[in-house]
Amino acid sequence: MIEIKRYGMLNPFFSKQYREGKVKKPKMAEKIVIWPAYLAAGKTRNEGRIISRKDAVKSPKVEEIEKVARALNLEPEIEREKAYPKTHWEKSGRVLVTKSGRKAEIVTGIAKGIKELRERSMSMRR
Repeated sequence: MIEIKRYGMLNPFFSKQYREGKVKKPKMAEKIVIWPAYLAAGKTRNEGRIISRKDAVKSPKVEEIEKVARALNLEPEIEREKAYPKTHWEKSGRVLVTKSGRKAEIVTGIAKGIKELRERSMSMRR
């Protein structure tokens, strides 16, 4: 088998040692990206929403996503200046969370948490 060169050096994942199991890939903490568009009730599936309309939230904020993700122990990291690729002119921000299951399940859990958070804040105002 030919070892593939990339950027002028040997790629260790195509080496004989890697194939024989002597070298292992570095283990990285898997993070997934949560864009507010994934949760937005005002967006269509084509525009980026990945959960059902009944579970979706009206105008989700990055801060709300972060607060709920922290409550779910997903170790959130906010990146405020990022733009969702389909709407690259809007700097909506994004949240990186630890992958602890299927992405759709995580996003649905965050959306339900935001709904509960908003209901609690509305009941406190009254």
